[in-house]
Amino acid sequence: MKYAGVHWHEGQFLHPHHFQAADRYWSELNTLNQQWDHPYGYGLHEIEINTDALANSHFEVNRIHARLPDGSVISLNEGQVPNRIRLTDSANWQGENSSRELTVYLGIPRLKLGRQNIAATEGGLNRYLEGELSLQDETQGGNDQLVKVKYNNVRLLLSNEDLAGFDLIPICKLTHAATESATLQLNREYIPPVLSIDSWPELGRGLVHSCADMIGRKSEILSNQLQARRVGFESRHPGDLDRLFMLSALNESYAVLTSICESKGVHPNIAFRELYRAIGSLSIFGPGRRVPELPKYDHDNLGPIFRTLRDELQTLLDAVQEYEFEQRSFVGMGMGMQATLEAKWFHSTWEWFIGVNKGELSSEECLELLSSGNLDWKFGSARQVEALFQRRAEGLTLEPLDRAVRALPSDAGWLFYRVPRTRTPAWQDVEATQTLAMRLRDSLIVNRDDLQGEHRIIVSYRNKNVPLEFSLFAVPQQI
Repeated sequence: MKYAGVHWHEGQFLHPHHFQAADRYWSELNTLNQQWDHPYGYGLHEIEINTDALANSHFEVNRIHARLPDGSVISLNEGQVPNRIRLTDSANWQGENSSRELTVYLGIPRLKLGRQNIAATEGGLNRYLEGELSLQDETQGGNDQLVKVKYNNVRLLLSNEDLAGFDLIPICKLTHAATESATLQLNREYIPPVLSIDSWPELGRGLVHSCADMIGRKSEILSNQLQARRVGFESRHPGDLDRLFMLSALNESYAVLTSICESKGVHPNIAFRELYRAIGSLSIFGPGRRVPELPKYDHDNLGPIFRTLRDELQTLLDAVQEYEFEQRSFVGMGMGMQATLEAKWFHSTWEWFIGVNKGELSSEECLELLSSGNLDWKFGSARQVEALFQRRAEGLTLEPLDRAVRALPSDAGWLFYRVPRTRTPAWQDVEATQTLAMRLRDSLIVNRDDLQGEHRIIVSYRNKNVPLEFSLFAVPQQI
């Protein structure tokens, strides 16, 4: 350590030097303990920049709370703020150098033994400014006494000034606006060292919240798709396992990131590590199947590293694409089954397919089971399907697929029929009501008493019970 503790002993005469030495020792000890436990324990805690002053070519803060790398704490509210800088006096804003960027620093002159470290006026390299307060006896009250006090000689400085002899932290960067007026503006790309992500809006509400929202949106999309298709880990459709494993990783990351975004005082290094972890868990979906090259933590320039992590996260989220089809299962309803429809599916750019999950049946057996004289399946609107079935009237036309449709599941357990858009009364009523229902011969349905709300129907076929599932697949045509 630079400073030693005072040897207090019996009979010594006390001088200001003893107390000053004790203050220096304990201050250094506390700073070292903090730096060893929290190497990135410095930065802005809160700042409000006067934007009106900036538009008038002056830099001023309305309030600022920060901790310097040497452990000095600065807490200045309205009426206590440091010097106002006239930016037009800076040579960096003149002539050929007018495009250069200026960094604004918050600083305090360093303590230096052997010289005067306290002064009555601002502007020098004295660490402290002298003041005087009238204080009362806090025990008995009254008995006012004038007490000399000292304040940190806090200064706002620019990067083109002589910064030697100051303890500093950068608080922002200034650039010229890309307009003829060439007014000054904050460089929004730069994020200074901060003590928490909510200390700088572009970091907290901007980048970290953006990453959480990206993960939340992807998680919701995958969840809705997997629920609509009732996809489980036993699925054999290409891409289903990728979606399940990605959803698992996203749910874990989203829970932690949501907690980070909703908490106060979260250090940027904590958010940085969580984004690292999220990218690591999603890296299996990337082209290299391993963690990509990622930036190291840079507490003094947080913007580039967090933007890189956000972009990498977006790339990995896009690695697992949405399904090329939308699926709705038929659910037991009354004496038949019904599927919910989306209004957009009725647009001419969508094709419809009825899929039958035939399980262990062969395609020939399934076709026979569904044919007239067996299940006699009939499709129509929810309000017409019963009448169509009872009268043996024409329902929706179904055409067995004689070719593979790339967008549909390639699982051999599915048998598909195309639903052409005809001008038959049955199709017109489906369009009018935007409902689709199916009616089957109930005498062959084993679980007809428990069919309500069920996705699976069990039918009697060749002296055995056969489970079947029906779904509508809507496929957008590639334009």
